[in-house]
Amino acid sequence: MAEMIRSNPSGMSDADKSVAAAADFASVEKHNFTLMHCWKILKDEPKWMELKRKMDMLQNSGSRKDAPPNGHHILDLDAGNSAPSTSAPSSSSGKRPMGRDAAKAAKKKAASSEYVSKIHDLSVQKIELFKETEGERKARLDEIVTLEKVKVEEAREHRKMKLDIEREKLALEKRRLDMEAEKKKEEAEKKEKEEDERILAINLDQCQPLQRMYYQALQEDIIQKLVASRCHGPGL
Repeated sequence: MAEMIRSNPSGMSDADKSVAAAADFASVEKHNFTLMHCWKILKDEPKWMELKRKMDMLQNSGSRKDAPPNGHHILDLDAGNSAPSTSAPSSSSGKRPMGRDAAKAAKKKAASSEYVSKIHDLSVQKIELFKETEGERKARLDEIVTLEKVKVEEAREHRKMKLDIEREKLALEKRRLDMEAEKKKEEAEKKEKEEDERILAINLDQCQPLQRMYYQALQEDIIQKLVASRCHGPGL
């Protein structure tokens, strides 16, 4: 993590640097760093800071001549003033070991490559998630549109049904009024006929002079009305 902070890659946040440092650790040690939770707690503690300071001093004071090829400094945490011991693994291949700067560059390149790969994977996942979200959103919009169409159709059918019911009510009301008017007409004609029959049945010889003149005029009107109705009746 210290090397990552010193290199200070552009465009990387602290979280990105932690991920890159963990990838660097895995590439060097050939296994993942499993104590991240402990490191987050101890990284700002005084004892840890003192250890880090000593390690920085060792790295700054060391040189290629003094440092064993491809060696690792080992520091005893319990011994406060003990000097670090070095161990140089034997090499049977006879090839010249990689220098410190070249090793650091290789580790940095590997960490950067792995970081870019992880960022690419995250970007692909985000794009896929975005596509899924867009698809779900489109499906939801289509469902809403379908429901709105169904509601509009149901409302139209409901209005049509109400109009049909109103028309039926108006037709029934008109029929009722026509029947009542016909009934009233028939009753009026019946009463008029009964009254005409009563007037025609009056014996004028038994009436007083004035009554005779009155009923005689009514009888003549009734006769004229009957003659006129027969003349204008069907078939004439």
